[in-house]
Amino acid sequence: MSSETNFAKVKIDGIFNLEEFSKEYKMTPQEVIQFHNQHCGLQELLSLILSKYVQHVYLPSKNYEEEDIKVLKSTTLELPTKNEEKEYGVVIKFSPKDLQIHYKIKVKRTLDILTLTKDKTYVNNQKIEQTIEQLFEKANNTLYPLQILTEKNGALSKIVNADEVAERWKKETFPKLKDYYQSETTDKIIQQFDDTFCNLNKKRQFLERNMFYKLFFLPVYQTYGGFKKESLVQIYHADIAKQINYKIQFWLQKKFTRGNKIALKITGVEDDSIFNQNREKGKLDLLYKLDKETKAIYSIVGFISYFENDKKHNVDFQLYELEKLN
Repeated sequence: MSSETNFAKVKIDGIFNLEEFSKEYKMTPQEVIQFHNQHCGLQELLSLILSKYVQHVYLPSKNYEEEDIKVLKSTTLELPTKNEEKEYGVVIKFSPKDLQIHYKIKVKRTLDILTLTKDKTYVNNQKIEQTIEQLFEKANNTLYPLQILTEKNGALSKIVNADEVAERWKKETFPKLKDYYQSETTDKIIQQFDDTFCNLNKKRQFLERNMFYKLFFLPVYQTYGGFKKESLVQIYHADIAKQINYKIQFWLQKKFTRGNKIALKITGVEDDSIFNQNREKGKLDLLYKLDKETKAIYSIVGFISYFENDKKHNVDFQLYELEKLN
């Protein structure tokens, strides 16, 4: 593309669709052809009945510029590098269990290291009261602050402060839990946490089985040739203690959203296996919105479904950046 005083020369990639092209720039097909023919050379003249292969189309600068500011200039999403801190609200609903959990989590970025600090968890809008749930909450709080190094694509690479987490667990949390919870069941749970927190980088599945960590650290920072890409993702569903593979497709949206965010749509279906040959398959449908300038995650909204004994289960996931209060 090159622009001049009153017109822009727009390069056409692939097959040219006059109807769609005209609509995109808020013109009629007749207006596009007329303007183009007024500014092109003889060998570039077009008609309403034209070839599907067109190299360039001339447009009024105003129409082009109004749309150009809404369009992504690259199909590559780069990992954020700006040092900043954000707070997110997380809501996860499980059906048909009629269970909802929500919490706030702060994420501070320093280059490719993220420091996470989580607030208390609420179950169905209530503070946790069940004994086992309280045990899990107290144990999980040992993680924070948690420092995570990411890969260039945004995936979790390693726990930077794993030794600090282990130290907190052994000196503070473990003794208190052993003293407070004294039963065969709680002893087994505490022992499992002990094995995990003392070997956190070797037990990374502990985090990867958590829906927040799985989706927040999904490798979305990559190049999307043709604005799309296929992949495979494994999602662990705790209530059935199973990991399910989903064949997914990333769809990078060419235009910014109305709120001026980058949109990345991810859709998928449960991968074929001997367990789902004769039943409906689970699905995945997520929408990521990223900051236009920094590429940091602004929100993640969608659902993941799966089946157990022919019964459909659904996980609705919502993550939103919370506004900073002055």
